[in-house]
Amino acid sequence: MSSRALAPRLPGRYRLDREEVLLGLALAAVAAFAAVKVGPIALAIPVAVAIVAFFLREPLALLALYLVIGLFKEQAVVRSLPVDATLALGLLLALVCGIRLVSGRVRAVPFGFALTIAVVSVSLAASLTWTSASSYGSEKVTTFLTVTMLAIGAPFFLFERWEDLRRFFTWTVIVAVPVAILAVSNPAADTGRLAGDNTIGASRQLCTAALILVVGALGRSRWRLPAVALAAAFIAVAAGVGSRGPILGCALALAVTLAAWLLRMPRKVAPVLAVAVVSVAVVPFVSLPASSSQRLSEAARDPVATFRENDRYYLVQQAFELIEADPLRGGGVGAFSTVNPTAVWPHNLFLELWAELGLAAVLVVAAAIVTALVGLFRLAWRLPAHVREQELVYVLLAVFVAKLLAVQVSGNINDNRDFWGMLALASLVAAGGLRAREP
Repeated sequence: MSSRALAPRLPGRYRLDREEVLLGLALAAVAAFAAVKVGPIALAIPVAVAIVAFFLREPLALLALYLVIGLFKEQAVVRSLPVDATLALGLLLALVCGIRLVSGRVRAVPFGFALTIAVVSVSLAASLTWTSASSYGSEKVTTFLTVTMLAIGAPFFLFERWEDLRRFFTWTVIVAVPVAILAVSNPAADTGRLAGDNTIGASRQLCTAALILVVGALGRSRWRLPAVALAAAFIAVAAGVGSRGPILGCALALAVTLAAWLLRMPRKVAPVLAVAVVSVAVVPFVSLPASSSQRLSEAARDPVATFRENDRYYLVQQAFELIEADPLRGGGVGAFSTVNPTAVWPHNLFLELWAELGLAAVLVVAAAIVTALVGLFRLAWRLPAHVREQELVYVLLAVFVAKLLAVQVSGNINDNRDFWGMLALASLVAAGGLRAREP
């Protein structure tokens, strides 16, 4: 069967090709057979086919959802799926990457980034020979080499032009809308905080979308007010969620990006900065749960004292104890779970890498991060001031800095696959891997 049967119909073309008729009859036959054999559940087959077709045509939407699918796994619709949602999306994403690989649509991986992932992967596998948590460590290695590795490699298959970067940011904002709706409609029964128990992930996604909208508004005066208003709504919901880390990370990432842009184009940044300040000033007047308001006010008043009273302060101490025991090769993948079976990981990416995988792993990851940041700054300053590409670089810079700050206080090496995906994307863009827009 040729591709004409699946090609969009041209205006004025009303005749059905023989292949289209055969395709329709085949689908009808499959649907009838499924209805007889499977029963009423077969009615969901057309919906599933439509969803699969949509994601195959919009792989950037697939990637944006794949990176944060954990936020939706507690919903009844997602739980009722016959397969795990992460596995289903991962298989679709792998299929798209396979098609791109066969067709030769793969971007070159920067050597430094490839070396980083190779060192981390080898360290994970090798440390299984001396870890004190072999069962959990094996699960951790398997997850990294499959689920997390797919998030790391996908950007080199899916991003070809600058327009792809813009579309990905658009889908990221779209995915944040149901996250905000679910956060508001599902407060925790005991604390009153929004988003139930999944507060950190929801807050990170909302703050990421707010960053995209605010920084993107710098270059689009037409949509400036609506974009910043929606960003303020996302921040207000994130404040209601109550997790301090993503909000503070969002503020710092915005400050870094605006400072870099302000040095280059002060007249363009000033109006958006004024609107952003007004939006942030409105947040204290939003009705928040008592626990959330107290946590945010304490963090703003004395962040050092708040950190010392937080459980993560003790996790840092335990991680350094594990590092002191073997600073070169680490305690082995998953070893922190034997030190603290309740927390399982130190909630800091660098401490986790050093404590479990050794010094080499943390050094190569730090070098990859510094290389990506330097490359993004250089690219932003080298691009002309009035082109769309420069705006996208600043948006990517803000999102990457926010993800980098987030992994210092939450998640483990696999939970933070959105960070790994952003590191891969930042490395690709900084190395000049995106082509200019076609005429």
